Amino acid sequence: MSLSHSPEDIIRYLLTDLGLGTVPSASGDWPVYATQEPDTPDNVITVYGTEGVKHGRDFVESKMDEHFGIQIRIRATSPTVGHVKANAIATALDVTAYQDSVTIGSSVYFVHSVNRKNGPLNLGKEPGSRRHLFTINALTTLRQTT
Repeated sequence: MSLSHSPEDIIRYLLTDLGLGTVPSASGDWPVYATQEPDTPDNVITVYGTEGVKHGRDFVESKMDEHFGIQIRIRATSPTVGHVKANAIATALDVTAYQDSVTIGSSVYFVHSVNRKNGPLNLGKEPGSRRHLFTINALTTLRQTT
C-alpha cells in the first residue's frame, strides 16, 4: 500500500486533530512529532514506526492488506503528568479514533482504526534526565483517498 506520508506522520496529525497535542510550529502544549524527538520541550509526544502486520491480498483490487505498526511515546516532567496524558491518548485511540479523515497538505487519508496492542507502559525516567517516559503500541489501518 503506497502512501504519500508515513503512517507515523499521519497518526501525528490525527493526534493533533483530536486535540491531544499541537503541531510543533504552533504555540501550545504537547507538540507532536514524528520519527525524531527534540530535546526540548520537556512535555512532548513522538510517533514512531514499528513492525506492522500483512494480512494478504484484497481480492477486489489485488492490493496487500496491511496494518501499520506505530509507537506513541510520551515524555513528561513528572510521572503524574505523563500518566494523565498517556491515558488520555489511550482513551482517544480506543473510543474516538475511528474512521477519521486526516489532511496533510493536499493529501487526505482515511484512518479506519487505531488498535492498541498494549499500554500505556510506564518506562520510568529517561536516562540522564528527570523526565518520565510512557509508550503506547498500536496497529493502524490507513488508506490514502487523494
